Amino acid sequence: MIRIGLKTGAREVRISSSAEFHLMEKTPEAPRWRVDGEVRIRIEPGSAPTPAAYQVQVASLSNPDRAAELGARLERDFGAPVAVYLNEAMGTHQVRIGSFADREEARDLLGQLASAGYPDAFLTRAEAREESGGARPGVELFLSGPDQLSQPSRAGFFITPSSGSDFLSVDGKPYRGALDIIPDSGGRMTVVNQLGLEEYLFGVVPAEMNPATYPEPAALAAQAVAARTYALKNMGRYRSQGFDLTNDTRTQVYNGVNGEREITNDIVRGTAGIAIYYEDELIDAMFMSTCGGRTEDASLVYGSSPVPYLKSVVCAVESGTGEGELVLEGHHGLEEPFLADDGNLANRNLELARLLGIGPSGPNARSPGYFAAPATPGETREWVRAAALIVHGAPPENPPRGVDPTTRGGFILYAAEVLFGPGTLSRRISTGDTEYYMANIKDGDRVPESLRRVLSYLMQQGLWRPNADNSVRPEDRLRRGDALSLLLRWTEAARPGTLRQGVFAELRRGDGDDSVIAIRSGNRTHEFRLAPEPALFRIDQGQATPIHSIRLIGSEKITFRVGPSDRIDFLEIELSPSGASSDRHSPAATWQTDATRSEVAAKLRPLTGDIGTFLDLEPHRTGESGRVVEIRAVGSRKSVLLNGYKVRNALGLKDTLFTLGRTFGADGQVERFTFNGRGYGHGIGLCQTGAYGMARAGRSYEDILRTYYTGVDIRKAY
Repeated sequence: MIRIGLKTGAREVRISSSAEFHLMEKTPEAPRWRVDGEVRIRIEPGSAPTPAAYQVQVASLSNPDRAAELGARLERDFGAPVAVYLNEAMGTHQVRIGSFADREEARDLLGQLASAGYPDAFLTRAEAREESGGARPGVELFLSGPDQLSQPSRAGFFITPSSGSDFLSVDGKPYRGALDIIPDSGGRMTVVNQLGLEEYLFGVVPAEMNPATYPEPAALAAQAVAARTYALKNMGRYRSQGFDLTNDTRTQVYNGVNGEREITNDIVRGTAGIAIYYEDELIDAMFMSTCGGRTEDASLVYGSSPVPYLKSVVCAVESGTGEGELVLEGHHGLEEPFLADDGNLANRNLELARLLGIGPSGPNARSPGYFAAPATPGETREWVRAAALIVHGAPPENPPRGVDPTTRGGFILYAAEVLFGPGTLSRRISTGDTEYYMANIKDGDRVPESLRRVLSYLMQQGLWRPNADNSVRPEDRLRRGDALSLLLRWTEAARPGTLRQGVFAELRRGDGDDSVIAIRSGNRTHEFRLAPEPALFRIDQGQATPIHSIRLIGSEKITFRVGPSDRIDFLEIELSPSGASSDRHSPAATWQTDATRSEVAAKLRPLTGDIGTFLDLEPHRTGESGRVVEIRAVGSRKSVLLNGYKVRNALGLKDTLFTLGRTFGADGQVERFTFNGRGYGHGIGLCQTGAYGMARAGRSYEDILRTYYTGVDIRKAY
């Protein structure tokens, strides 16, 4: 059995069930009630906390606001009462947590604080306080329910369902097993869920690793075994408060029956009793969301003794082997590069224009020489007509007259009027903006008035760029390639759904032309057949490069077109910015956050103490993964070295795997910090997203666990 703290410091709680349930006061020979309905248990007015002998002091701060902030954070994170006392002699505010009758009870909380980044916390005698007039010592609960059921109690209540298939609900949320209602020493009550360990894991595994997001059985099995091991190893961690583990991220997230999923329940059953050992001892199976490509040595994160199975390991099965990679092949009608008049490679636009039916598709349209030749009046009008069919679903009724579409300026006016509407673009930009943009082009003062506003708007929207020499030259003859490249960009802008987007999930080779690509969009994965010779491009910083093959491992961004035959005939693929690490599937694989110097100073003050005016942060030492394990806070009076993990918690960063950028003010002082990071969590042990990536590459749950926990044995614990 395991006992999970669902609520601490509660004043009132509602208990119900879909069927009858049993309830009894926790006193000798107490009657057992059969209840059909809801009972409410509350703190009896006039109750007083049991006098405490010991508390844990976390900090002594001169600033009362900072002390209050720290107290609120401690109460939120640890679920224990916090008090702030003024030491008048020293002029400081002492932040203390907990309320314990003896030293042994307090030691558990002391250990939890040290693990969470408060190693300087210490045990102290509780402040003596006078009881309010008439208050009774000890906490009294009062229970009320149907059929005039009422019962006061100083001992608490124990509640069980009438059968193993029924659930008890706490404030409307159902749980398996029994409930234990305990008066605490702080004048409130604690609600504990007592149930079997395997049933507990039903509510843990999907809460820690959502099977809808990570639907790989091997990854979920690794999480189940790690969660079971963690629970066995940490049993009794919160014994002083009447339970073993919490239901939140302080230990393991547990969501009860509502969080259960059939797939994870089956996986828990399939791994029942299996745990992880190192030299015949259960390991502390720590895990986190995303490691950022490599986990960290536990001793460096916490500044503690080395743990042999919690070492820094690379989170990638593909490194150096090519394993898990899939090769996608493409074909190009235009093999040689063609540069548009603005100096950018135009092959992508020319090939997509051909596929959309805007440009020519014959054998002549396969060489740079064809596209470098001047466009004819008939060609330009036909191409604009084809684009209008895509954008508007109909050809232009009254195409512009008196405009020569074979000149650069004439084509822009002609095509813009057909695709965007007569005079539309000129009305969308002010005279001031027009003058601003034209003043920054070499021959802007020689551009005809009818063209100036159109060009300025297109330039503002990123739909047109001047020539490579920063000129317009509106009277120059227009090349075929420039006309088609520009027309394609405008077609995509006027009809955004021309291409679709998603994330690469899988590639399956079939016989002949039956290859299938799976592309994920949001929470759904769709399968598409591939054309025999799709046009294939790699995106690098916005530039599309034609390629003949690309190696994929999953999570790459894909932009694609489904052609008339319901096959993908055009793909643009952006390589994963997280590289080949197995946790690249996580949204926290890379992240960025900013904070002003004053914001950082305020959040770090409980750690730095009085160092004068806070000036800068300087990473001092990094671990094997690149995580910042020590960071220097620089002040006008002195500098102090801080534990990186404590700084991460204080600043609310996702991880300590970051590089630090700075923005300086006019006075030369740091004005703002930018944290460019990877990963989410403490960086120790099993990487949940990495486990998913390894499972996708074919690794078993045992392989996954042995990757993250070095030198361990995996076997039955019971």
